[in-house]
Amino acid sequence: MLLQPVLQIILSAVSSSTNTNLLLSAGEILSNADTTTQQLTTATTTTPYSDILDTLEFSQHPIATILTSYCLVTAADMIPFVPCQPLAIALGAKLGFAVAFPITAMGQTTAGILAFSAARQAADSDIAKTVAANKLSPEALEKLQDFRDLTAAEEQGDQKILLALIGLRLAPFFPFSAGNYLLGGTTAVPLRLFVIATLLGCLLSNFLSVTIGAGGAMLFQSGLQDSLVY
Repeated sequence: MLLQPVLQIILSAVSSSTNTNLLLSAGEILSNADTTTQQLTTATTTTPYSDILDTLEFSQHPIATILTSYCLVTAADMIPFVPCQPLAIALGAKLGFAVAFPITAMGQTTAGILAFSAARQAADSDIAKTVAANKLSPEALEKLQDFRDLTAAEEQGDQKILLALIGLRLAPFFPFSAGNYLLGGTTAVPLRLFVIATLLGCLLSNFLSVTIGAGGAMLFQSGLQDSLVY
């Protein structure tokens, strides 16, 4: 069944990043990032992405393929400091741009909303700030602090906060997946602004990643056909 290996990864990710419930603080989730990454690697060794991707046949099972890919992207991007770009590239190569792009963008956005909401509901700012100081680069930490100051100022309007958040979401030095937890647990940014900025960031990053994958697959197939002709 296509969804079974994806569910195994989701369960492994959830169990490794939470102890007894889903609503841990952002600091607790991030402080366990190394252990979580190691356990996710173990899970994907048993059920690697390549094996899951090999089972995807959009022409024969379009709904199952979309749901499997969406769950896979969402689960992968719930893990702090684990990049989702390789998976987006792989899906672009497997499914093509038209199918893979909306799946990756929506899956990554969903992961962001879930992480942000969990951190917001059970935030421990002291732990989160300590973990951020240890995990983030000085430049990323400085930008996060500037954004925290911006959202804490009552006179700042939504437009200014949104523009600053979009810039932070697109910044290459600020980790996207871990940023979901940090923004939810250490800032006062409204969820609606987070969703808008995250969606825009996901659209741009996944546009590039999926284009690379789809374009690479087209070049490979073209070269293979030329070699068969000659």
